[in-house]
Amino acid sequence: MLQQQRADENDAAYLSVVAREFRRRIVLVDRVKDGIEYKNVFDGREAVDKLLSIIPAQYRQQRDLALRIGRALGAQRFFHDVNYESRLIDTDAEIYQFYDENDYFSSNSSDDTSSVIVSAGTMTTASSNMSDLSSVTMLRDGDAIAAAAAAGRTDIEDDDDEEAETWTTAPAAGLPTGVFTELTQCYVPLCSTRPGPCYSAVCPKRVPKPRRRPESIDANLTRSTTHAYLREQEQELWMNTVSKQIFESVSPMERKRQEVIFELAQTEAYFVRELEYVNKMWIKPLRRKDIISADRREKFINKVFCNIMTIHEVNLRFLSALRARQSEGPIVAQIGDVVLDFVVNLEPFLLYGSRQHEAKYMVDMERATNPKFRSFAEETERHSSSRRLELDGYLTKPTTRLSRYTLILDAILKCTPAEHPDQTNIPKATDTIKRFLTRVNEENGKAKNRFDLDRIEQKLLFKTEKVDLHLADENRQFIKQVKLRKAPNPDSPEYHLLLFDHYLVITKIKYIKRHERYVVKRRPIPLELLDVSLQQTSPPRRSSSILMQVGPSTYHNPGVATRPSVDLNRDDANGTATLADPLAPSRLGYPITFQHLGRRGSGSITLFASVYPILKLWVDQIKVQQATKFKYRPIFAIVPAIQQHRFLLEMKVNHLVTFNDGQQYVMATDQGLFVGHTGESSKPQKVLSLDKITQVQVLEEAQLLLLLANGTLWEYGLDVVNGRPEDQPEGRRIQAHVPHFHVGTSLDRKLVCVPRVSPLTSTITTFEPSRPQELLKSKRFFGKLVRGPASGIHLRRFRDYYIPDEAWSVELSTTQLRITCPRGVVMVDLESSQPQQMLNHADKSLSFVTEREKDESRMSIRPPVKHIAVFRTPRGDHLVCYDEYAFYIDSKGNRVYRNFRIEFEGAPEAFAFMYPYVIAFDPDFIEVRHVITGELEQIIRGHQIQCINNGHKSETPNIYGVMTDPVKPSFQNVFQLKPLFDDALVSSLL
Repeated sequence: MLQQQRADENDAAYLSVVAREFRRRIVLVDRVKDGIEYKNVFDGREAVDKLLSIIPAQYRQQRDLALRIGRALGAQRFFHDVNYESRLIDTDAEIYQFYDENDYFSSNSSDDTSSVIVSAGTMTTASSNMSDLSSVTMLRDGDAIAAAAAAGRTDIEDDDDEEAETWTTAPAAGLPTGVFTELTQCYVPLCSTRPGPCYSAVCPKRVPKPRRRPESIDANLTRSTTHAYLREQEQELWMNTVSKQIFESVSPMERKRQEVIFELAQTEAYFVRELEYVNKMWIKPLRRKDIISADRREKFINKVFCNIMTIHEVNLRFLSALRARQSEGPIVAQIGDVVLDFVVNLEPFLLYGSRQHEAKYMVDMERATNPKFRSFAEETERHSSSRRLELDGYLTKPTTRLSRYTLILDAILKCTPAEHPDQTNIPKATDTIKRFLTRVNEENGKAKNRFDLDRIEQKLLFKTEKVDLHLADENRQFIKQVKLRKAPNPDSPEYHLLLFDHYLVITKIKYIKRHERYVVKRRPIPLELLDVSLQQTSPPRRSSSILMQVGPSTYHNPGVATRPSVDLNRDDANGTATLADPLAPSRLGYPITFQHLGRRGSGSITLFASVYPILKLWVDQIKVQQATKFKYRPIFAIVPAIQQHRFLLEMKVNHLVTFNDGQQYVMATDQGLFVGHTGESSKPQKVLSLDKITQVQVLEEAQLLLLLANGTLWEYGLDVVNGRPEDQPEGRRIQAHVPHFHVGTSLDRKLVCVPRVSPLTSTITTFEPSRPQELLKSKRFFGKLVRGPASGIHLRRFRDYYIPDEAWSVELSTTQLRITCPRGVVMVDLESSQPQQMLNHADKSLSFVTEREKDESRMSIRPPVKHIAVFRTPRGDHLVCYDEYAFYIDSKGNRVYRNFRIEFEGAPEAFAFMYPYVIAFDPDFIEVRHVITGELEQIIRGHQIQCINNGHKSETPNIYGVMTDPVKPSFQNVFQLKPLFDDALVSSLL
């Protein structure tokens, strides 16, 4: 037990272990500092909190110890202050970013929840403060390289990689390495048995002396200056530049004002000198020396340094104007006019800000691939004129300087008298700067987004069907990325998820010939068809230590994190599984399930993340994008068709038809027939108590009501809608064993088609009202109350039609009967009774349909029911909708517009048509497609969706449906699809 405890404590001393665990636990967010927006950052206080949670429990109260560990990590280029100006500080005012090459592809918050980080290097640079490494014993170079290789090794072979020989391992990636001696066990053998420190001067039990120095950043944070440059050196003050008589002649408030004005001029001079340093020490040598090949040299300089010298010219003029104003006298009377003249020339900052992300990427890539540039950079950053700041720090100076102007000007304004001219000029200048800052953030965000999209498009690799993600579109956005694991086991394969504004792409990072690629593992999921469920599990009880355990007989390299082992076989006294790995509760992770809805969807996949807060933020971002997508240019809106929350799920609504010019409806349900007035306020009334009513139709001219209940077709007088269930009249049975029926007009007759089917044959009997000629001469109009049935009008048999197949549905055209069956659509002439196929089987462009139907007809097993609909368009052709695709044919069954074919995302069970859109009803969503372009225009999500009236060939072509109520899932929501598009659009397409 003692040996195991020592192993736990020693793990905390390995910087590689702490770094990996810190990277896994920290939550990256977007923050604004001084008006500049930074992506993927964390603050200093949060960093110290996380480090405290990693080190052993006996050190949990020592924030200064955690701070020193964090600074040791930062000294090895693990993370940096966003302005490259300070080390880690225990405050939420300072924010930091990782040195992580994946930042180049993390447009809006890259959240790595479980992976080993990939840093830019393992050793310190000229910008590192070596005092931060005073408690760190560095590894030998060979050990560091081996540790980095082991920590960054990526197993690229898995069970679904068929060409393993083409994949190569990832380039070795490094973590900070070394031993933090304050957390190690004392080398004196008997020290561990004593409560206090032993005789050794370096015993870790000795309380370290405070390391705070007067010149340190921490000690100077409370100084009055608003500029970080003056924290690092002796600050020159205005009071030291004027005589004592002049200083005492002004009020205390004016003294403060003069100090801040003086600071504005001083920091402007520092800023100009820093730009001159960049030109002298970086731009000129790179242009003059053979560091970068001649064919790439100018491009590199232009990309990295952009127009920094143009900014130098602008600020040099500003500095000259400030100096000129100071030369007018020891007391500067007015400064706002000088600043106001300067801020109108800030346009160069916009271009520079938009290029920063690409500049940082090019510098790091050149540093990694060009030994000459790497040596030149290290030598330059060690030069005294660099002030221990690396090139990245200088490249951020222009944008950070722009944000600091507002702080200084606000400080001047607070000390300015009310009637002073600066009270007018300074707010104007500040507003102008803030507008420029907003534009800088916007341009930088756009440039970074475009850069990320271009890089991702180069790296994406589709192993099967390629999907055009349209990443080059002008308005395309890369939202977020995250790494999740395939299983709770920390050794399981890792998936890299990319979230765009329109798709979620699940990939796996592979290395092909040393080039990183994103191999797409599943078909990209449109956000409209993505269903995400997140379950916050309760992790098992944690042990007292949170560090990975290493057995006493295991060799442990300080640079290599030993994979934890989980022992679930031993039970404690409470019957709870004991985890040998104390980190196992968090590493087991939180499951998240992604489901790709629809027929073409890849089903569901459950992945695991080790940190719930990061995952929750990521899921929230998906929901935000989905909400934005759903609200963008809707084609149809769902509006209540009847009073809401009236029908429970068990009272299934099957069909709805309107009559009386659409003012009233009758609705068929599993528990009876209901009637009411259309509209949300209408309360449906039950008029017939019949079970399992699946269809209902109204023949207004004959004042008849037909309904199909329990497979029997019944005829009622239309006056039944005015009755009550207890006064239910006797209906007239038309036919039994009826699967469905259809009412339409053909041969100038109102006909009712009633099929009698079997797996091999079908007979369709047509009926018509007994006095059809009189009915066709006049149509009756009636108000809210429906009259009684016309005397002597009943349905009588008209003619029988036969097909040697099973009829799945029937529909009437002007002269034909269209019957959907396993062989497709068969058209039967109503006069000659001759059947023929709707599609011309000789047309080879239709073979994708006809060949499949031939194969299905030869099969001995019963094929699944097809849902086929045919709609005549205003152009005179016919749109044929199958449950997989839609295409055009002419009146002879030949395919037209052969390059046009809609492939539905779902498996539609019904279709509706409202030019220029076709609507497909899948149980989980409604799919709206443009019939000219074939593009997916809208997705309406829901559960148990069913079309109960498609409005086709009806006097009031309203589309009705039913779904599970999204607010009260125990109820059904009967809705109407209300078109939102303009009639002028339709007219322009005709």
